Amino acid sequence: MAKHHQSSFHESVVSITNNDVVFLSVDAFPFKTTLSLSTLVSYWENKAATDPACNVARVRELSNLLRQKPELLQPIQDLKVIEDNIDTVDILMEDIFPGALWENDLRAAVLPFHFESFYATPRLDELKLLDGSSYASTLNLDQNTLLFRLTLSAYTLILEKFYNANFLVDEPLIFTLHDKFTDLERHYKLNINLKFMEVKALGELKKLSAQEINYLINRYNDLDLWMRKLPPENFEFTGFAIYDFTDVTNEETISSLRLNLLDRDAVGTEAGFLNLQQKLRVLFGLPGLRLGLASCPALHEFDIAYARKIWNGLILTQDCDLKLSDLSDSIYEPVIKKGHTIVVEDLQVFPNPTKIEKQLLELGIRNLIIAPLLYENKIIGLVELASLIPGELNALSIIRLKEVLPLFALSMNRGLEELRSSIQSIIKEKYTAIHPIVEWRFTQAAINLLEKMERNASPEIEPIIFKNIYPLYGSSDIRSSATERNKAIQGDLLEQLVLAKEVILTAKDNLSLTILDELIFKMDKFSQSIVQELGTGDEGIVLDFLRNEIESLFDHFISRNPATAPAIQAYRAAIQNPYRVVYNKRRAYEESLIAINETISSFLEREEEKAQRIFPHYFEKYKTDGLEYNIYIGASLLSNGDFQLLYLKNMRLWQLMLTCEIARRIHKLRPNLKLPLEITQLILVHSDPISIRFRSDEKKFDVDGANNIRYEIIKKRLEKATLRGSGERLTQPDKIAIVFSQHKEAQEYERYIEFLQSEGYVNDTIEFLELEDLQGVQGLQAMRVSVNYNDKLRHNIDSGDELLSIAQSASLN
Repeated sequence: MAKHHQSSFHESVVSITNNDVVFLSVDAFPFKTTLSLSTLVSYWENKAATDPACNVARVRELSNLLRQKPELLQPIQDLKVIEDNIDTVDILMEDIFPGALWENDLRAAVLPFHFESFYATPRLDELKLLDGSSYASTLNLDQNTLLFRLTLSAYTLILEKFYNANFLVDEPLIFTLHDKFTDLERHYKLNINLKFMEVKALGELKKLSAQEINYLINRYNDLDLWMRKLPPENFEFTGFAIYDFTDVTNEETISSLRLNLLDRDAVGTEAGFLNLQQKLRVLFGLPGLRLGLASCPALHEFDIAYARKIWNGLILTQDCDLKLSDLSDSIYEPVIKKGHTIVVEDLQVFPNPTKIEKQLLELGIRNLIIAPLLYENKIIGLVELASLIPGELNALSIIRLKEVLPLFALSMNRGLEELRSSIQSIIKEKYTAIHPIVEWRFTQAAINLLEKMERNASPEIEPIIFKNIYPLYGSSDIRSSATERNKAIQGDLLEQLVLAKEVILTAKDNLSLTILDELIFKMDKFSQSIVQELGTGDEGIVLDFLRNEIESLFDHFISRNPATAPAIQAYRAAIQNPYRVVYNKRRAYEESLIAINETISSFLEREEEKAQRIFPHYFEKYKTDGLEYNIYIGASLLSNGDFQLLYLKNMRLWQLMLTCEIARRIHKLRPNLKLPLEITQLILVHSDPISIRFRSDEKKFDVDGANNIRYEIIKKRLEKATLRGSGERLTQPDKIAIVFSQHKEAQEYERYIEFLQSEGYVNDTIEFLELEDLQGVQGLQAMRVSVNYNDKLRHNIDSGDELLSIAQSASLN
């Protein structure tokens, strides 16, 4: 018989699951198994010889009994032999089944690799865990998989005994039964002790090399191969096995809950939710336990339909009529707002019940636990456990609940992430980047679309309209930007013509060609024309002339007259840029324009973000030659609809102060600009509320309805507004123009200006002006104030004072 040293092999641990592909052609356990008590007799004989504490007299008595019952020393084919000699068997088994543990242990002696016991504790018999007719169903394994596992286990014993190779099957057998009192599942783990079982080789043992053994181990799932290499008929298992069962209901239930909660349908479907509820009933041993799960939205979103998408609570359901205000003084308030866990032993005696407690009592609920679900230290939901019987759930139940709360939190977070992902996909497809203040409404529309799609309804996105909101419009424009741009183009063209003319004049010193005089004449003519007026298309005509008729001659000039090289080099250096033109004055204009716009934009964004603290509002800005912005404020923009006209007044005063600060910053910036551009500033007052609609095709908001179009028309045409009778432009440097159409608006802004005068922002004089009628717009009036550039203001926001704080300090009632 070949012996292999253990170090020649790698110890292998194999985990067998229901999903493994197994190969086994037989339909019954292929090894011979024989029940025998001879191994137990050997145990007692060995104990008498080696254990000083052993009762030798007791062993002699047992030996005498066995001599009188020789059938117990032979292989036992009929279990009636055990029954007929039960008194002797009891003595033999007393070390294996201690009397002190007899009533409580779940233990049995079993024929090797079978599930019918011939000797078991009363409690195990009562549970019928080893009822030979039903063990396959209690194991929740199909017959083929169970046969495979038993056969593989047998081969591991053969390898260990005869080939000194360790190959373990590390997959416990779990039996599941229904408790006869609660009808809830109980799970029992089987531990097998093979101390009293031995494997015998029948005939000559087949030799296997280390390579052959490793080959078999690496193909553990092909047991037909094993049976060809090590035929089962060559081995016999005799003796018996000791089966010990341990109640692992909690461990198995938690493990099962973990797997269930990883499933995306665990919380989102009725079947998944009921499955979770049943698992918790098993975990707590309460067949009437009721489960509730609900996400915890931000408090300001609590009353919004979309925030209740993952609500499957006891009373926090998607269609419930509960509001955030109902939480006050209820048992849910400390959970949702502070993250506390609440235990109510009997709701019937709860003092001062609110609407929420009354609804729970109407459902028959008397006893409950409400615990928060925390993810990254943030409350994202809650779990409810409820019972109809007072006291079934108590403070001790929280200990067990805490074991599974992290699992529910992970599942809830995944559900929220999937919901957010679905919502964002719709928003990105149907809308665009949106302002945070109105994101709730777009999210609600996306939720409604998802629900329509779930019902196979028409998947059309609903319109996004905000009604009865108040607009604020302002602009900071570059003074005469078109004129300044034309001046820059003129200057660069004239400079380029001068450089080109210098090249031609230098070339004439060595080349007496009449055509050169004609080119000089043409360049002079272009220069005179540009100085007088730069017409549409003039720039292109001049550049085409220079590139085609002047620059094309440079190489010829250098070859014939090297003295032209410095003039040509100067020309080429001047146009060394991506545009291939002289770009000095235009660069100065653009850099100055950018500096002004960035100064305005960064300051506006900074202060607007702070102004959100006055009151949440919608804000958007547009860059042109200067900068324009729209602000919308009103109840419909907010999920909670909380709005007062006082907020509008604060925003208007803030806007005026903001405009003054912009003017002051640009005034300080001008000396550092390459081109000292000036800005003009305008505010449009519109007291009547309007409606805005999101335009899906343009991905932006626009006014909605014929009555509101006038406001948009005014905004677009105010740029050219002039004073009645004089033709003077309304907007002027160093001044702020405020356009209005109603007398009450003028009165309101006079108060704001008076406040600004007290703060030192504007001078004392207010101009009241009438405007010439614009196309489609009549009856506009304006106020105009001069900005005070004196550094000595009562407040200095660069030193920490806040515009919004100053605005809030004004008395606006």
